[in-house]
Amino acid sequence: MRSSAIALVFLLVGCGSAGTASLPTITPDATSSSSSPLPELQPRLDAIGVLLTACIPRLRGEPVDNVDNCAHLMPDVKGVIDEVEKQTAKLPPNGRAAVEQVRKALTDIKPCEPWFAAGGSSADGQLNARCGKAWDELFKGFTTLRNAA
Repeated sequence: MRSSAIALVFLLVGCGSAGTASLPTITPDATSSSSSPLPELQPRLDAIGVLLTACIPRLRGEPVDNVDNCAHLMPDVKGVIDEVEKQTAKLPPNGRAAVEQVRKALTDIKPCEPWFAAGGSSADGQLNARCGKAWDELFKGFTTLRNAA
């Protein structure tokens, strides 16, 4: 399932890349890629970063199909965070803090399935605010973690 989801993301990103040049992406800092403390996890971290980045256009108010629902990505995010957490001693302090930030964001984002399915918006303003904040924290924390790893 994961490999087909990754392939789908590459297809979606490739098809929609013309108008998305200004979107934030999760990519390693130029200075961090040569001396990674977790080189064996780099491919998985990069793949999750691509998938999270692909969710951004979907969270601009357009409803998405269930198969494209970005909430389905959360088990993959949790899985890679579980692997990183086993090796947190190798990470710099900002990377260790980012693991906790991503964990908290994953907890906060659990009730957001309807929000994701509706394209990042709902009629409930509180849900929009809560899920939007959780999404921002997840994206920011994963970006920090990816760059620290």
